[in-house]
Amino acid sequence: MYASNREASPESDNEDIIIDGLNITDCVREIKDRGFTVVEDFVTPSVVEHIRNVFDTEVPLTEMRAIGTKTGRTFRAHNLLGKTRNVDFMFLDKRLRAIVEGVIGPRTQVNVTTLFNVLPGETRQYLHQDDGLWPIPRPHPPFLCNALLAIDDHDIENGATHLVPYSHKWHDRRVDQSIETTRVELKSGSIVFWEGGMWHGGGANTSNGRERLGFFMSHAVWYLRPQEIQLVSVPRDQVREMPEQMQRLLGYHRFGLGVDGRDPIDVLNDGVVVHPSARIRWWQNAEREHQST
Repeated sequence: MYASNREASPESDNEDIIIDGLNITDCVREIKDRGFTVVEDFVTPSVVEHIRNVFDTEVPLTEMRAIGTKTGRTFRAHNLLGKTRNVDFMFLDKRLRAIVEGVIGPRTQVNVTTLFNVLPGETRQYLHQDDGLWPIPRPHPPFLCNALLAIDDHDIENGATHLVPYSHKWHDRRVDQSIETTRVELKSGSIVFWEGGMWHGGGANTSNGRERLGFFMSHAVWYLRPQEIQLVSVPRDQVREMPEQMQRLLGYHRFGLGVDGRDPIDVLNDGVVVHPSARIRWWQNAEREHQST
């Protein structure tokens, strides 16, 4: 859905990387510095309406209370990639891929996929760190990069997200719920990226009848266990029809030994979980051949 207009080589240390007019280098630099960056008009109104239609017609939802909320006024569609194929293009967007890989490295996988709707009357979510799920001592290299695409306008009244700039670098303290925050207001089609260690939380929707619909995409480095197990949650017959890049993002990557020494994508396609060259008591046959020569 997007064409790359790359104007600089990623191997260059002196030139910025530009994709479709977006300065990827600046975005990554800002995320690493203050913890987040906002890209206005990341997708067109027609793409927004496409995603909204998917949300309204294809995706089953569940009432799911967020961290610190008890109202039941937030509805979520987790396991999104197991429910629809009509948002895959967002995960393959060249700009998104470049920003995520610029923050956490080139070997990434999908961690969480969510469409959510925050209804009027929802209360404020507790501040938290998304990378706190993994018991890895701080400081540590960034291993999580999140993106939130606004489908509805996100403003103060309907619950714009609370962020705490630079908090991803505060390795010597626990999350402080009383700290001053920055509210990230997004026009429909705009997106905010943040590093997984930054303190953040959804805002209270105090509006009179306005919903706050958003599309959340989280990526982790590929050696961590993701929060959503894409290898299980997305039917394999659907995965087989995906492009290789999407298959890799779901976890079909060759990390270490793969499957008995084989690439997981090969196993996905042929179902052979034992290496074709493997033989019972192979060494005895090999030893006989050795002795006969």
